[in-house]
Amino acid sequence: MDSPKWRDRFDTLAPEDHDSLDANAAVHEFRGGLPKEHAESKAHGDYLRNHALDAAAHHYLGMRAATVANHSAAAKQHGFAYGLAMNHLGYSPTETPPKELLDRIKAAKGPYKFSDHKADGFFVPKIPEIVEPSEQQKTLELIEKLKGLKV
Repeated sequence: MDSPKWRDRFDTLAPEDHDSLDANAAVHEFRGGLPKEHAESKAHGDYLRNHALDAAAHHYLGMRAATVANHSAAAKQHGFAYGLAMNHLGYSPTETPPKELLDRIKAAKGPYKFSDHKADGFFVPKIPEIVEPSEQQKTLELIEKLKGLKV
């Protein structure tokens, strides 16, 4: 599968991203004073950096979760992908993650979410059904209470 191209030369994840790339390139060109080609390259570099931070945060969390779950194959795969993203960002994957990555990790959704199992219903305590007394039962109970009263 070929990835979508922005400006027919830059790979992107989705065509929907092209508008924000256009806007960022315009900022670099008109506010930053860069020539159009350099502004587009810088906008794409910003795009890649943003996605590399997201990917590094995802793989960092996945690596830690897989390690805790004693799933070494998945931990190694996440670790390898984490290393690639960190190298792209210019950081060492073996050192403490930088603040900008730690901020993404805090904001990221965890790699796992709770979902119930179809057998959970077997183990939930049964709550007794509450039956409302009929009008006749209420009347009989009231008569019994009245009989017990002393006048």
